[in-house]
Amino acid sequence: MPENTNPTAPDWEKEHLLAGFDRLHARLVAWARNAPAWPPFEAAAGLVARLEPRLKAPEIDLDRALVVGFLGGSGTGKSTLFNALLGRPVSRAGKEYRPMTRRAVVACHPSVDPGFLGLDAIDMEIHRLNIPMLQQMILVDCPDPDTQDPEDGAGGVKHLDILRTVLPHCDVLVHTVTSQKYKSHVVGQELVKNAPGRQILYVQTHARIDEDNRRDLRAYLDGLGLDVPEVFRVDAAEALSHQERGEPVDAEFARLRDLLEHELASRARHRIRRANLLGLYDWLLATIRGPIDAGLAAVGRLESSMDADRAALLAKVRTRMTERVDANRRLWRSRVLRALTQSWGSGPLAGLLGLWSAGGALVRSLILLRARTPVQALMAGGFALSQLAGEKWRERQAAGAWAAEADLGLTEADVARVRSILRGHLADAGIEPPGEGKGGAVASPAASPRDLSAQQLAEVALAAYQKLDAEAGAIVERRVATRASRPVHALFELAFCLLPAYLAFHMARNFFYEHLWNKAPLLGFDFLFQAAMWCLIWGVLLGFLLLYLLNQGLARELKEAVVRLSPADLFEPLYADSAAACASIRGHAAGLDSIARDLGQLRAAVGGAGVLDLGLGGLRARAAEGTKAAGVGAPLPPPAVVPEAVVPAPPSHERVHARREITA
Repeated sequence: MPENTNPTAPDWEKEHLLAGFDRLHARLVAWARNAPAWPPFEAAAGLVARLEPRLKAPEIDLDRALVVGFLGGSGTGKSTLFNALLGRPVSRAGKEYRPMTRRAVVACHPSVDPGFLGLDAIDMEIHRLNIPMLQQMILVDCPDPDTQDPEDGAGGVKHLDILRTVLPHCDVLVHTVTSQKYKSHVVGQELVKNAPGRQILYVQTHARIDEDNRRDLRAYLDGLGLDVPEVFRVDAAEALSHQERGEPVDAEFARLRDLLEHELASRARHRIRRANLLGLYDWLLATIRGPIDAGLAAVGRLESSMDADRAALLAKVRTRMTERVDANRRLWRSRVLRALTQSWGSGPLAGLLGLWSAGGALVRSLILLRARTPVQALMAGGFALSQLAGEKWRERQAAGAWAAEADLGLTEADVARVRSILRGHLADAGIEPPGEGKGGAVASPAASPRDLSAQQLAEVALAAYQKLDAEAGAIVERRVATRASRPVHALFELAFCLLPAYLAFHMARNFFYEHLWNKAPLLGFDFLFQAAMWCLIWGVLLGFLLLYLLNQGLARELKEAVVRLSPADLFEPLYADSAAACASIRGHAAGLDSIARDLGQLRAAVGGAGVLDLGLGGLRARAAEGTKAAGVGAPLPPPAVVPEAVVPAPPSHERVHARREITA
């Protein structure tokens, strides 16, 4: 915006629109530069880098005169139409020799410098005409692409170099055909190659002598992937002859000339350039998206393969771990008893269960009671201590073996098979195998595959058993908390105390009543020993009942915990790098969807109808990757790119502030 002026609402709207183009360009370039190492992303980054000058050019030369290039096969009336629109014979036309147009014939206003076309003076023929059509438009009669110049010392292809230098600077292409000559492989290639980001006006010439062949022409152009809203049918030679005689031209030619002179050059110039830029972004995103979608399908197959392999491995692991659960029933029951004594704390029955948990200490205490001499008592005590130490050692060994033994029921052959399948899917998806390329991350170069597999198997086994061990501990604690709660504790303690209380009452009655009053003999040591034995038996029976209630269904819950083991958690060391690569690729591909949404919002802000109402067509984005229809059998080459070195600043009479001059 000019200095010292108050910005108006349209000015702010224009700046906001241009800022949207800047933001879209910056996001797309950043997306391409920050892409993970993956072939479709690398191809996309290369294409974005090649097209970056064109993605910025419409902002730089927004107010430059509209450049209209005439493209057609030799003999299609291209130069004659060029002359008829100018109203005078400027470009050489005729049938005496081919190619008729050997240099770029440029028609422009006297105040315009066509140097921005990137051609040397010997490669273009400039005609400066002060006519209304050229006030905001430059017409370029391009060399014929489908013939060779016998006078060209460079092998007859210099005219193609000129053509390919001029076309990237054109905003609109006028494509001329005849009813006899409209399927040309060379012309079709050049047309489709330069179609992205440009509008195309289709004209069938020789209308006076040729039949109307526009239906077939539409089918051919549709096969090339081009939108064809309208095809003009004119006779340029007749129109030029009428103008030379001062006679009016026919209505169809007049409509074509009015479209170029009044609609495109003046009212729709900025609209066309914005549509060109949006069309180029559409084509670019669609071209990028095609290989990415195909690659994502391969990534999906890789992820499905990893899921299937995990499921197969997990089935073997669950079978083996279920067997281990059944084989370690004593360990789980020992944990239940230990958790019960820790939960109950104090109490006669709790103390008895504590001695039971200590590994048969009560039995060893009875052995001590049977000792008659100090030597026998000392020997019995040593035996009891050794038994207790052995029991504790065996319990620790069992727990350690459960958590540390690397036994999942898998062999290195299973892992090797999985790795082989995984490598195949990685290759199909274009992802470097872990540890082998710049995307890999795990194995050291010195480690052999066999060593690495054994190490990973041990890590997986240890993680699996530790996870299941934690699950088992939680299950035991939950069962003790629900099935041996405080009321249950009080009930069992009361039941246990009934027999000792009755025996104590019986001994008190024998001493105080029967012996003192009735002179009956006292109960002897044998009665005391038997009373203790029956108390112990009673406590053991209650303990068995309690432990039965706690252990009932424990194995089933542990096996359910085995079923709940997640394959993603178990086999993370085997699949971590591949899964991370897939997630990174999918996340970056989703960023392209976000850019496409920004493009849709920008298109809505620019104004929805585009230029189809003007009769201009272009390349359909979905066909940009390449087509084999209608004479174009090979994949399309990348679109023409304007080299940065040949895009000078606009001429001085046109040099304006681009951000100020954009109009709706």
